[in-house]
Amino acid sequence: MPTKILDNTDLRILRALQQNGKQQNNELAETVGLSSSACLRRVNLLEQSGVIDKYVCLLNPKKLNLNVTIYILGSFIEEDLKLKERFIFEMRLIPQITECHFMAGDYDFILKIQTHDLDEFYSLQKQYLTTSLGIKNLKTEIILQTVKNTTELHLSPYYQK
Repeated sequence: MPTKILDNTDLRILRALQQNGKQQNNELAETVGLSSSACLRRVNLLEQSGVIDKYVCLLNPKKLNLNVTIYILGSFIEEDLKLKERFIFEMRLIPQITECHFMAGDYDFILKIQTHDLDEFYSLQKQYLTTSLGIKNLKTEIILQTVKNTTELHLSPYYQK
């Protein structure tokens, strides 16, 4: 696949959409200094190339009484492909888990969990985060204060392959 260079106009479009993905095309075009048709064409190309993955609505957890954010670092007992596949399957089913990543380093995975309270978290931990999924140990970190939480990615000119 040929390399596509994202130019400054593409980057302005992406920055504007990260700040407000709901804006109409004519508003976006005005913001980035393009005609509506040129802006729409560029947005369509960014979508087709996969640079724009999807559009979402970000909710305020506190307004939904999701007051506790927890990060869990964990390790597996052993390298067992079937248990890892089951772990992945289970993590995708648990709605309180908003992120799950495998890692290199001292821990095998990290989870981000958002719950109403610590009781809900404790129940979830006892029910799902057990040795039956091949989990050896867990390190729990409870967030006391959020200083920065953004979905906006830093954008600078780069090559897309």
